[in-house]
Formats: sequence, structure tokens, C-alpha cells
Amino acid sequence: MRKIAIGITLLLTFVGGAVAQEVLLPLCGNPVVERLAKRHRTRAKSAQQPLTLPFFDDFSNYSGYPDSNRWADNNAFVNSDYAVFPPTVGVATLDAIDACGNLHRGISQSQTPADTLTSLPIRLDSLFSPYARALTAADSIYFSFYFQPGGGYGNMWERVGVAPEAGDSLILEFFNSVSGVWDKVWSTDGFPLDTLHAHDGGFFRYVAIPIIQDVYLKSGFKFRFRNYVSVNNVTKPGLSGNCDMWNIDYVYLDYSRSHAPVFRDVAFVNKAASMLKQYTAMPTRQFRNSCLKDTLYNTITNLYSQQLASRYEYKIYDNNNNVIGSYTGGSENAPAYLPNHKYQTSAVHARPSLNDTLPAMTNPRNVFRIVHVVTEGFSGDNHPQNDTVVFEQVFDNYYAYDDGIPENGYGITTANSRCSLGCRFDLLATDTLTAVDLYFNRTYNNGNAGIPFYLCVWSDGGGKPGSLLYKSSQYVFPRFDSLNQYCRYPLEQPLVVRGTVYVGFEQHSSDYINLGFDRSYNSSDNIFYYTSGYWQRSILSGSLMLRPYFGQKAVVGIDEARNLQTAVNLYPNPCKDILRLDYDETDAALLSSTIEVYDMCGKLLKRQAVEKQINVSDLRSGVYLLRITTAGGQLVGNKKFIVK
Repeated sequence: MRKIAIGITLLLTFVGGAVAQEVLLPLCGNPVVERLAKRHRTRAKSAQQPLTLPFFDDFSNYSGYPDSNRWADNNAFVNSDYAVFPPTVGVATLDAIDACGNLHRGISQSQTPADTLTSLPIRLDSLFSPYARALTAADSIYFSFYFQPGGGYGNMWERVGVAPEAGDSLILEFFNSVSGVWDKVWSTDGFPLDTLHAHDGGFFRYVAIPIIQDVYLKSGFKFRFRNYVSVNNVTKPGLSGNCDMWNIDYVYLDYSRSHAPVFRDVAFVNKAASMLKQYTAMPTRQFRNSCLKDTLYNTITNLYSQQLASRYEYKIYDNNNNVIGSYTGGSENAPAYLPNHKYQTSAVHARPSLNDTLPAMTNPRNVFRIVHVVTEGFSGDNHPQNDTVVFEQVFDNYYAYDDGIPENGYGITTANSRCSLGCRFDLLATDTLTAVDLYFNRTYNNGNAGIPFYLCVWSDGGGKPGSLLYKSSQYVFPRFDSLNQYCRYPLEQPLVVRGTVYVGFEQHSSDYINLGFDRSYNSSDNIFYYTSGYWQRSILSGSLMLRPYFGQKAVVGIDEARNLQTAVNLYPNPCKDILRLDYDETDAALLSSTIEVYDMCGKLLKRQAVEKQINVSDLRSGVYLLRITTAGGQLVGNKKFIVK
């Protein structure tokens, strides 16, 4: 089936008869994967010996490329953004984007193979614990997984990603080492998530396949997922974008199993959110404790066949990793997810209060971590990697509504070829606006690079942009740095602002400017666009990737801080004695960084300079947090790892 829709287009007719459109477009690339590819990340070498059972990955404790200790290729995108209510936090998304973050070459309006997610070889001929013996069909070997068609659910303006249509497909194949070919063992055509939800009552569908054929019970068994895609039927360059997404989760291969989806696992479903009521980040000098939420929101699941007792808590850590706040929800019964698709509803776990206040901040930049932990009973369950989620609350010199990762491109079109976009920010103290960071998505042949606009700031006009406070004297244009990140646009002169202001731009073109749009956080009440004499509030669920910066630091020695969260990769994970670090040895910032290892209670266990390996043989079995900080105090990232 040929697709003709290019995104979400909302037409709003005004009194004067003119029509304006808010448009969301699928991305023409994946900036996170592009950054990984440009760092020339080297994958860990395939093991000399094939993997042994069990094989399990729920994609919960890492993002970006699939774990190279389990997977052989880079095409799938591991993330916590595209799925709707996954079995546990994190999924692998197959779409039309390749391992370099670009649209696959050769895709067309006809169905074309795109991504693959291929396992490393697995010993499916033998068991080695508690003693060595051969595996046979009588051992009840099952391969299972959950899948979800992409594109989101519900109102069109709230959806994430692009759904696969009939004719597009997701395929599972087993490698037949006897014939040397891949055998298709399961497939599904594309369909919308609404259809799955209406039929199943949940948001992911479970698939379990028994492995009884002798041709698969070999030492070099492998499996792979593949998807077939077809791009949009459009003629204008830059409008064809990512499409036909599938989300895969909870991939599990083992023996002595049944077909039933029964897993002793209490886990988080969604990633941790900001502690702030309105923003994901804000200037240090603008913060007041009244900006903090009163209540946090968790989605917790119990994948077992009966209710289980679970414990929940969170702790808040300051810049120096001191605990400055905590909460204990105690022990509560978590209902079984199946058959009625229930989540934890106990308020002390699902809606914990945030009664703590943050201490006075003396540093210009402050990062507080809130670490949420849920465990089954007192001993923990079978998969501890999905029991912890972390949010880093940044206070610096800017406001942000987004998480730094776009899921769509935003634009406005009007027959008048002139429109404005303003994003609301509420200041609690008079400050000096000096720059604005904008995140423009790359399009085909950088088709949006020549779209002119003026940088603008407006006062408040009764809940919408009012009088113009600032307008750049010359056109500026979308820019993209080498890693497709935010680009800074300094104001021509500092602007003293107070109260409520609206920051954005006036566009002098009817083309799609393709500003980054983050669907993870909804700030649509603070997004306004102007055309034909009227300001209108956006109804698209998400946040503009637009960040106003304050103070001289924003324009003198512009901060070149990078998102280094994906610059370091850990393997093997889980590990027994030596944890190895994979990073670019020419990266001077990383080479001067410090590594710290913490347990899930926040206790500092190790501190050392960055090296290629860490001895963790003295640590007990469990989940740990590895924190890397540059010599200048910039956080490289937090990575969870498991000691077994």
C-alpha cells in the first residue's frame, strides 16, 4: 500500500479566511545514531566462543547501538522514546534509518529491506550448567519477544513515530547452519497500534516460538529481525522521512520454558522524568523550590503470573554525590500485568510525593540526580537492570522543555509566506538574555538550510506573545554543527528581561524549517505561532527544541559541551571480574576524565582515572552505576552495569 501522508498537518482557518498549518514531519535521519557513527565507534569483537543460554535483552540499561556483546549489527536504535507502554523501559526500534543515522539507500515507494537486528552465534546444541549435556527438542526451548507497530496511539497530534502500513512487514528468521540460509519462522504485515490495542487490550503483542527442529540445535545458531519499508509518495525534496517503525522488547531464548508470557520481573515501564513542574532544565539563578513538582509519576509493571510484593524508593544526589533527599514507599503488592493489563496503582509507588527541597546553589552549574529503584520483595527479581531509572536535573544558564533528542521536525506554513513562532518562558528574577540555541534537523540535501528568519523576543500579551522586545537586524539561517546538535544564535545586544517572555523567530518563507520537536515532554501550552494577524496556541503534543541562554558565558567562549553520554560503552555487561570501556582514545576530554562507581544506594565504591578496564571482582552481584566526569566538571554520562 502506497503511503501519501508525510506527517501530521493541522489546518486552522482564521476569521479572515487564511489558512495556516502546523506540520510535523518524520526525521530524515537519526541524530543520536549519527553521532555514534561519526565517533567511529568500534564494536567489541565477536566472542571466540558462541554465547550460551540464556539469551536475554530488554534494552533497559543502555541506548544507541544494540549491545555488541549480544548483537552483531548496528541498524536498530535502542531508545526509551518511541514505544508506548513497553513491557519494560527501553526498546529496539527498527525503521528506515541505517547504522550511520541516514535513510537507507535504495528504499522507494515499493517495499524494500531496511534494518536488521542480528544476534551473535548462540550455543543451542549444549548446556554447560549445572553440568554439560546436549540440548534436545525435549528440553522445551522457546524463543520469545514482544513487538509493537510504531506510530503511537490515540489522537494524531499526540503520536510518536510513523506506523507501518499493509505491505510493510516485520520478519523473524533463524539461521539454518545445515543449509547455510536464513529461514523465515514468523512475520507480520504492518498495521496501526490502535488495531493491536483494540484487539489485545495492551500495547505490545507477545510472540513465543518453540524450537524443536534439529537443524537449529547447533553451536552456531543465530536469529535476526528484519523490516521492510516504503517511503512516502512525495515529490518535494526533504519531505520523505523515517517511516515504518517497529518496536521490539524483551527478547528471550532459553530452555525449560513454556509458551506463556510469565516472567518474575518487577520493572519500570517509562524513563524517569524531570523534577520540575514546567521545564527539563532551568537557569540556576531562576530556580526556586516552588518550581519543583509536588508529585512524581512512575509506571511500574509486574510481569509475573500473580501479584508480587515490591519495594520502591528514590534518592536525590547533589554535585558531590551527597544524598540530599530521599523517599521510601515501603512494600506494596504489585498486581500481575496479565491478563487485564494492570500496572502498579498504589500511590506510594506510582505517585510518590516530592517533599524535599534543594539546597542553595553556589555553583553556576549544578546537576542533581534522582535515582528511582523498584525491587521485587527484598531479594530482587530475575532482571535487575530494569529496576533503576535516573534523571539528571540540570541547573545552568538556560531553560529547556526538551530532552535533547528530536522525534519529529516542526514547521509552519502559510499562504502569506510569513509566520512567527514563540515559546513561553517565565522568569522569577530579572535576567539578561544573550543567546538562543536552536536545534534544526537535517533534511535531504540540507534543503532547509536556506530558509531565512529573524530571531525575536516578545513580551507577554495576556497569555500569548505581545509587543516585540527584540528582532535581529539581519536574516539568520538554520545551521547544523558537525554532530547535528544545537547551534547557538547570539543576540546582537544583550536584552534585559523580566516576567514572562516569548522567544522564537519570524520566518519569511512558506517552506518547512524543520525545527527539532521532542515528543517525550509535552509543553504545547507554551508554544504559539502567528500568521494572518493571529497568535494561536499549538495543539501538537511535544516540545520545541529551543533554549534561551542568559548571562555573558553564553556568548563569550561559547560553551562547547557535547553530549558524551554515548561516547563510552561498557562490555561485557553483565560481567564477572573485568569491566572494559570502549571509547575514542584521541578524545582529550575523556582521557582527562574521572571514573566513579556507585552502588544503587548511592555509596561511592571506586574512583580512578579513565582507563580501558576496571577490576570489579571485589563487588557483590548486583547493579552498579558508573559515572564519568571531565576535568572541567562536565558530566560525560551515567552508565549502569551488572556484576554477576
